Amino acid sequence: MDKLREREKKWQNLTLADDFLFCKIMSDISLCSEMLHRIFPELDVSDIRPVETQKAEKLALHIRGVRFDVFTRIARDIFDVEAQKRRLKDLRKRPRAYHIVMGYDCLNVDTLKKSGSYEDLPNTYVIFICMFDPFGRGRHIYSFQNYCTEDKDIALGDGAYTVFLNTKGRLKDVSPELKRFLDFVGKNKVSEDAFIKALDEKVREAKENTEWRSEYMMLLTREDEIGAEKFAEGVAVGEKRGEKRGEKRAQRSIYERLVADGMPARKASMMTGWNIKGEKS
Repeated sequence: MDKLREREKKWQNLTLADDFLFCKIMSDISLCSEMLHRIFPELDVSDIRPVETQKAEKLALHIRGVRFDVFTRIARDIFDVEAQKRRLKDLRKRPRAYHIVMGYDCLNVDTLKKSGSYEDLPNTYVIFICMFDPFGRGRHIYSFQNYCTEDKDIALGDGAYTVFLNTKGRLKDVSPELKRFLDFVGKNKVSEDAFIKALDEKVREAKENTEWRSEYMMLLTREDEIGAEKFAEGVAVGEKRGEKRGEKRAQRSIYERLVADGMPARKASMMTGWNIKGEKS
C-alpha cells in the first residue's frame, strides 16, 4: 500500500521536466511547434509534421540504437528534443550518436531527391533541455556547430546543429519568451504567457488521464523490478567477494600460526595457499 501511495504521489507531482510527461504533452503539434519557434525564432515552423515520441531507431542488429523523446520534421529538416533530468557522464557525446542515426535516415533516395547529392541532405537539430547547467557557465543556451579550428569565421555548414538549454541559467542570453518556457519546465513557474498557460492546462489535464496514469504506473513497476534485479545481482556479487575475503583471512591466519610454530614460510604457503610473494622461506 505504501508503494502504491508513493507512486500516486509521483504521478501527481509530475511536471514537464519529466520526460514521460514531456513526451505526452509535446506530441501536440501546435505546442511542439511553438516550443521550437521559441528555441529557433529564425526558422519557419509552420510546416511542422506529426510529432513522434519515444521513437526508437536502430541502424543494425549489432549496433546500439537510440530513443528520441520528441521527434519531428519541419519541411525537410529533422528535430529531436530531449528532456534531460539526470546529469549523465556521456551527455556531451550523446548528440553525436543522435546526429548519426538521424543522418543515416536522411540518406534514403527520397530524401536525397533524384540527384542523389549529399547537398540535398536536410539539417538535423538535436536539442537537450537540461534541468541543470551542463557547462557551468550560467547560460540558458549553449549552441554548437562545426567551425574551422584555425579560423572561427569559417563555418563548415554541414547542417548539424546541437543545442543545450539550461533551466538553471542566470544570464540574460535568451528571449523573454524562451526564458518563460525554461522557467515553466524547470521551476513549474506559470506566467500570463498564453503558451505557458496552455502548457500548464495540459499538465493539469494529463493528471486526469487514466490511460497515461496506468502507463506511468507500469513504468514505475518495471523500474522497481529492474532495480530489484540489479540489487539481487549486487548482493550475489558481494557475497562471493565476501566469501573470497573470508577465505583469504583464514589462509593468512593458518599460515601465520604455522610459521610461528617454526614451519618454513614457503612450505606453510604451499600448505595453506597463502601468497607470500616478497617473503623469504
